[in-house]
Amino acid sequence: MKQQYQAYVQASHTVSKTKQIVMLYDGTIRFLQQAKEAIRDKRIEDRYRLLLKASEVIYGLQSALDFENGGYVAKVLYNFYSSIDMKILNINHTNSMEACDAVISDLKQMRDVWADINANSSSSEVAPVKPQETVPQQASNEPPANITLSA
Repeated sequence: MKQQYQAYVQASHTVSKTKQIVMLYDGTIRFLQQAKEAIRDKRIEDRYRLLLKASEVIYGLQSALDFENGGYVAKVLYNFYSSIDMKILNINHTNSMEACDAVISDLKQMRDVWADINANSSSSEVAPVKPQETVPQQASNEPPANITLSA
């Protein structure tokens, strides 16, 4: 356990924040895929444990949002994470593999946005952009702007 913690601390100093977010999405998607397998195989305890891990990562992402600097985008992400967490809770109650696939799909879309941001960013911070005049109703594949994560 100590070795894992040291690896985490090292990564937090050497990996950009956007790359860390991509890695967290990857882990959450992996937990949900494993939970789907557990549902299929009727391994109730494994399903519960894996969905709990996925939910904890989502909560961590949500908790790291900086509303002061993130503005509207932080609010959109907060709502996205809340929605995902509720869907994970629903999967735990319904054992729906289809619902699991839907959440995985949503997370993959958002993960790809963060991967694009990471690929186009030369530093660990996303450059701020001017706010849009119109407000989209749902998160799109447009990269979030002006997001600051707390350390």
